[in-house]
Amino acid sequence: MKIILFDFLMFVFTFFIAWGCVNSVKAKNKFAIGFGLVSLAVFLFADGLIIYYITKGA
Repeated sequence: MKIILFDFLMFVFTFFIAWGCVNSVKAKNKFAIGFGLVSLAVFLFADGLIIYYITKGA
């Protein structure tokens, strides 16, 4: 499977979401922490699927 720009951008966005979660914890903003954790879970799942299908070679 060929790596495309979208795959790379997904990893970059995941990094920024994780960074935002850390900043939200520092600021003690409960809504931002919850929203960030849900977003991070979705993006980590999508990153896992990307890695799975890239290594599988499908």
